[in-house]
Amino acid sequence: MSSFFIKGKPRTEKAAKRKFEKTSSNKKEKIPRKEKPPAESEEEIDSDQEEELSAAAAASKKKFNFDDEDEGIVETPQDKRLRLAKKYLNEVEEIERAKREDDELHDGITKTLREDYLDSVGKLYREVSDNYFGFDLAGAVTLKFKQQHLSPTCLCLTEDDRFLYVANKNGIIVRWDLNKKEKLGSTKPQRTSVQSMAISYDLKFLVVADGTNEIKVLDGTSLETINTLSGHSNVVTGVVFRRNTHQLYSCSNDRTVKVWSLDEMLYVETLYGHQSPVTSIDALARERAITAGGNDHSIRIWKIAEESQLVYTCPATVNSVECVRLIGDEHFLSCGTDGSLSVWSSGKKRPLHTVALAHGQTSNGEANWISSIATLLNTDVIASGSCDGWVRLWKLVGTGKKIEPLMEVPMEGFVNALKFTADGKRLIICVGQEHRLGRWWSLKQAKNRTVVLPLNVVEKEIIGNVNKVL
Repeated sequence: MSSFFIKGKPRTEKAAKRKFEKTSSNKKEKIPRKEKPPAESEEEIDSDQEEELSAAAAASKKKFNFDDEDEGIVETPQDKRLRLAKKYLNEVEEIERAKREDDELHDGITKTLREDYLDSVGKLYREVSDNYFGFDLAGAVTLKFKQQHLSPTCLCLTEDDRFLYVANKNGIIVRWDLNKKEKLGSTKPQRTSVQSMAISYDLKFLVVADGTNEIKVLDGTSLETINTLSGHSNVVTGVVFRRNTHQLYSCSNDRTVKVWSLDEMLYVETLYGHQSPVTSIDALARERAITAGGNDHSIRIWKIAEESQLVYTCPATVNSVECVRLIGDEHFLSCGTDGSLSVWSSGKKRPLHTVALAHGQTSNGEANWISSIATLLNTDVIASGSCDGWVRLWKLVGTGKKIEPLMEVPMEGFVNALKFTADGKRLIICVGQEHRLGRWWSLKQAKNRTVVLPLNVVEKEIIGNVNKVL
């Protein structure tokens, strides 16, 4: 009995086990078994630890710049809003930056066009005198040609400030390269002293008033004679080109002003009005010329197209008006044998301001003649020279209503010609032992030479100043 129950019990358990395993196997084949999620840690995490883990995850995401699509990174709604906000701000910043660049470009173009227009009509005015703080006498360059041993009388400069032409009392004209500080060519000596010169904008023509009643036309590069203009009945005292043209104006001791066209090498017309020899002439872009009438005490602006003239009468104290220079089409500068320096407005018949005895007096109480003047075109800086041992720079205060000293440059001898370079950084000075018009007085201690004097200028300011209309 006992053996029966011992053997029977195992069979029942084995059969039940096989039946169960068979049934389980069949169910597994028919229905895929789902994977159970990983068992959670039995350790408990408090709320502080959870916040620290979230912050670390966010920091890790920011550090490695994960995108939303990066595998394993889940972007919270708050992170997404922050990301989209940053993206939008970047887009707005790019749009505003492009807009500012367009505005700056537009403003730059507008400013340039405005300056070009004001310059063309002579109303561009820049206040730059406050940017000058001295000069570099040690850095000055002396240009001297051995055959040009007499006093220099006049000069002219190309518009790009590169080529300088200097003439003297023995009629020699020397062409200099200012960039290389070297002589490029010269003419032969003449019996007469050169009174005035002018170079055309394209260097095609160099016109010379050589102390006769004729005007010599030379090639601006080779200095070879091209033609001779005849028409004046007395010594030609001044020549000037209308800017950016081949229209030439000349003045003479015959009391006339003549207009020439060098494209055809033809005389155009004669302008009458002065009652004494015309001593000086100047012109800018408009079809106008300005002249000084010497002993008739007048300055005249010739409106050539309108066939009219404006007459300005100098004070009775001025014995002779020796030189006149345009500051712009609306203002001009004059000097006389009484040592006075005057600034004028084209809209008024009297000077705006006059500096009497601008270069002092001689030992016997006579005024030092002002032998030359120069203007930095369309600015408030001017210069004057005499024989007192100084070149004086002045500034125009109150839009040209008053002349005040700016600086003094020691320069022994007669200052016969002055010229600013177009950028205002250099002043060219022709100085000699004798006055350009005569030999009644000589300063033996002086040297006949041409000096290129660097001026100390705040460069960024001289270009970028605010423009004012005169």
